[in-house]
Amino acid sequence: MASRVATRQQAKTVEAAQEDGIDPAFHRAILKIALELKKPNALSYEAIVHTTIRSMRLDAVGFRKYLGENGARNMNLLLATARTMGP
Repeated sequence: MASRVATRQQAKTVEAAQEDGIDPAFHRAILKIALELKKPNALSYEAIVHTTIRSMRLDAVGFRKYLGENGARNMNLLLATARTMGP
């Protein structure tokens, strides 16, 4: 019974995201980009975004629009600051 409830809740979440026009993979992509940028030998922000779009087979135009609308363009600046401050 619990699995049915969880499945229904998950389905509602996916439906809500799709109604907003936001691909749920965009959220996972942002997490992946953030994790890549935290690596000490990380590539540039643009290179990581490009690689993520290609590897996850995302809609490039839609994803970049989503990044711009949600202020994620500054994610590289925030992570660079965090890297220089150390643990």
